[in-house]
Amino acid sequence: MFALLVLFVSLLWHPISMIVFLIVFVGWIFFYFSRAEPLVVFNRTVDDRAVLIALGVVTIVALVLTRVWLNVLVSVLTGGLIVGLHATFRVSNDLFLDEEEAADVL
Repeated sequence: MFALLVLFVSLLWHPISMIVFLIVFVGWIFFYFSRAEPLVVFNRTVDDRAVLIALGVVTIVALVLTRVWLNVLVSVLTGGLIVGLHATFRVSNDLFLDEEEAADVL
């Protein structure tokens, strides 16, 4: 979620690119993530791999045509670095309770 926020902030100075990014994002949600049944075009079923490849190509073409691919790449790498640092330094020893400690809380 944080990586998407970094990407969104990096596109604030490129409004046309942000509009294209949002259109591609809606395409991903509609054609790939929110479907329960296979995609049917002209009475033919389209495989999920074909949809994934087509959406990937559309995303790459949109990034290249709007000339923000370097900006997006740096934003995604920055977000990934911050998420990786968070995962590295997070202390998770106190996240789990023993059964005896859980019974004492109740």
